[in-house]
Amino acid sequence: MEVCEKKILVTGASGFIGSALSRKLLKLGATVYAVSRRDINTDDEIIWYKGDLSSLDFVTSLIKEIQPDYIYHLASHVCGSREYKNMIPTFNDNFVTAFNLLLTVHKYPVKRLILAGSFEEINSHKDLSIPSSPYAAAKFAALNYALLFHKLYKTPVCIASLYMVYGPGQKDLTKLIPYVTLSTLKKKTPKLTSGNRNVDWVYVDDVVSALIKMHNAPNIDGHSIDIGSGASIKTKNIVTNLVNSINPSIEPHFGALDDRKMEQEKIANVVETYKKIGWKPTTSLKEGLLNTVKYYSNFAYSLFLVIY
Repeated sequence: MEVCEKKILVTGASGFIGSALSRKLLKLGATVYAVSRRDINTDDEIIWYKGDLSSLDFVTSLIKEIQPDYIYHLASHVCGSREYKNMIPTFNDNFVTAFNLLLTVHKYPVKRLILAGSFEEINSHKDLSIPSSPYAAAKFAALNYALLFHKLYKTPVCIASLYMVYGPGQKDLTKLIPYVTLSTLKKKTPKLTSGNRNVDWVYVDDVVSALIKMHNAPNIDGHSIDIGSGASIKTKNIVTNLVNSINPSIEPHFGALDDRKMEQEKIANVVETYKKIGWKPTTSLKEGLLNTVKYYSNFAYSLFLVIY
């Protein structure tokens, strides 16, 4: 996992995956640059820029000034809601930002641009169905433009197709695992959908390892790489496991919320991923959930002040 003395730009570095990736890259000797729309005050070694990646002028000036060796584009409007109000933010944050980076990287000697994709996308070669959400549609468009740029202009871009990432440090407390964990710690009944969806969960530290493997793996430009566990579990089962490990007296309310339309049920092809980048997940679901519960238990008091 050698990185050492590389200049690496991480968008979304203040987010769940981006912050974990940035910390690891710093430990491996990289100079890490990051961008945010808001002021970031930290005592880490990340070099922060303030700006909006949906502005092509900003992206061009950013890449021209930094001239990074590698770019991880993790900034995203992460919302799987089907609501109409998500159309514009998901289009701007998940498509326009990626498109601007593709346009700009074509002009500068960046060794590789790694775009964060999602299992929510349809596979353009195998599945002609309609994307399931504004988020999936924007990610799918970005994926196809990335493949187009590589095919036409030899742009060094590849896609990390992320499955359902979980673990310590997830800041969106409405996501399933933080929500159920914190509700149960607070002795409140989690209100959920039917729980019948099958999901491939992957631990955040494993995701970081895969992303770092991708930055110098040979012959992956123009490819989409699955980053998941290679197994799935019903949402109902993972919720039950969580609740029983924290407070078995709590009974989750399944069916309190409607299931979302057109939910994707896919399993990562980790065999193919290992062939391409030499990576496979090492954290079991049991271990990952235990680590996650410990994290939220340790910080429960301050987090409760935020969400209740």
